[in-house]
Amino acid sequence: MRISDEHNILQIEGLSQRGQILSIVDLLNANTLSVEMAAHLFYIMSHGASFLTAAKPGNAGKTTLMACILMFLPPDTRIVTVSEPSMISQALPGHRNERLCYLCHEIGAGHWYGYLWGDDVGRFFKLIDKGRSIASCIHADTLDEMKEILFSSELKVAEENFRKLDFILFMHLERNGWEYTRRVSTFYEATGASFQQIESHRPLFIWDKSSDEFHQQDDSLLLQTLARKKGIAQKEIQRQLAECEDFMRWLIEQRINDYRKVRKEIVRFYECFIL
Repeated sequence: MRISDEHNILQIEGLSQRGQILSIVDLLNANTLSVEMAAHLFYIMSHGASFLTAAKPGNAGKTTLMACILMFLPPDTRIVTVSEPSMISQALPGHRNERLCYLCHEIGAGHWYGYLWGDDVGRFFKLIDKGRSIASCIHADTLDEMKEILFSSELKVAEENFRKLDFILFMHLERNGWEYTRRVSTFYEATGASFQQIESHRPLFIWDKSSDEFHQQDDSLLLQTLARKKGIAQKEIQRQLAECEDFMRWLIEQRINDYRKVRKEIVRFYECFIL
């Protein structure tokens, strides 16, 4: 395993408060999300994406979901855990040649490792730029609730920077006796619109509680944007996305769920396929 990849795994392991790291295969087996959703996440992350996972209650699985998504990062992207606010000030002035993903363990008012609060959060969002992305989680159950927190005078996140988030995932938690059910209730993607009267994000997938299934709402705007940026046909994007879906199903069929083994196969996929 590459040294840089080992570094990233250590950063992801640092997210676990209980010493247990799950993989995307574990989440798929638990029906936390669908194969189609995982494939979209993989493909979007392969091009460098900024995202948030969210849920108001604790223990909903937002940190676990974030860790699994970070495993999709390309091998040439290094995770930088923002362990203290001064790291943001050091990172803001210029660009680096390497691709970086800045990780905040949680946007929350606490003095724990990797947490950010106050106007440091607004500065954290300014890191979203060419070659740089961010990832974090937050206690919120709806997009409006999230915006109310982030746009507050205390956190000072600019709407133009919030709109740069490529996707936002909301978790739903239910408890039945001693058992918990966790689902990605809504998968939002950026609309790409910069006008305030147009919604910043729209639902791409929604979980239907009655059937316990996930339904795609429309073709992905993010994938359409990637097609334009790469100068390739939408049909080619769909072909590459299908390869990601096949890969997810192959991991499940092969019963590869250990997170280190899953990451090893993801790196191998990057080496064999063009995304």
